[in-house]
Amino acid sequence: MSDPTSAPAGWYDDGRGQQRYWDGSQWTEHTAPLPGATAETRPYDTAAIGGEAAPAASPYAETTPFAGLPTSGPTGAGGAPPAGYEGQAAYAGYAGGPGAGGAPPHEPEGTNVLGIIALVVAAVGFVFACIPFVQVVGFILLPIAFVLAIVALFMKGRKWPAITGLVVSVVGGIVGAVVFAVVAFGVFGQIVDSGVIQDEIDRQLEEEFGEPTAPASEEPGAEAGEGQVLEFGETMVWSNGVSMTVSEPESFTPSDLSAGADQAENLVFTLTITNDSAENVQPVVFSQLASGGTEATRIFDVGAEGGQVGIPPTTAILPGSSITWSEAWSVADAESLTMQTAPSFEYEDVIFTNEPQ
Repeated sequence: MSDPTSAPAGWYDDGRGQQRYWDGSQWTEHTAPLPGATAETRPYDTAAIGGEAAPAASPYAETTPFAGLPTSGPTGAGGAPPAGYEGQAAYAGYAGGPGAGGAPPHEPEGTNVLGIIALVVAAVGFVFACIPFVQVVGFILLPIAFVLAIVALFMKGRKWPAITGLVVSVVGGIVGAVVFAVVAFGVFGQIVDSGVIQDEIDRQLEEEFGEPTAPASEEPGAEAGEGQVLEFGETMVWSNGVSMTVSEPESFTPSDLSAGADQAENLVFTLTITNDSAENVQPVVFSQLASGGTEATRIFDVGAEGGQVGIPPTTAILPGSSITWSEAWSVADAESLTMQTAPSFEYEDVIFTNEPQ
């Protein structure tokens, strides 16, 4: 049974020039300004309540739980409601009261921490999903972000981080799938064009029937690539005129947006492919680097000074043109480096090193 001397829950003038929320049994810490209230229109200041004059100051000012707020609600002398007070409906018309002309503001929503986490994970996953050859990282992060965003939608707090994270995770998955399909079809097309599949078929036929067949195609660069060892800074030229240069390593400082800097030293190389052949070259570069007998870790840095680092080119190189990009690596020993690379799968790998020959 409710206390007949206690006012219903709502926003009330606390006598300090502001409203404070009464939950029906005690005062809360939530406050709000008096909308349009002045010294002349403050609740209980005039005979608006029951036609009787009331004290200019709030009748709660002498109690102390909230520095001048009562413990038993907005009541008058002796614990009874102010003269003429007939519940929330009567109070609704007062200036600053909850009702017409003075609706109480909503309580502020808290921060949805899980939603923010989902948004950050989705953004990182989106970036990796757009980078060929490291998309697996994005495909791991995006589903995690999707699940976190769904859970965050049912938690208290602001919803926009969870909704944004949900959208970014879905869009990132779609974009990543498109990038993967484009790269996969490009690589498969190069393998088919190079005649590797046909050569394997011919080899199987020769083993089966004992009759050699004419080679379907001749791999460009097969005459001058396999087994070649060069120093950093030198240029490898394949038989069709395509060349590749890997610069000497330089020290690299990763930005806050980098990933992969987990070994003793960080280095960056400048790679250049020049197409002096008569046909377009579709680059598919998959470099590998060893340092002091340990596999180096590739660094991807979309916030690096001077532009993103670690993302190989994917645009076709026209005859007479060249393309340059940077690859950063985290290594165990900068004095012992061996890099194996090539312009694409059509070309035999070449080795660049700084170790004595």
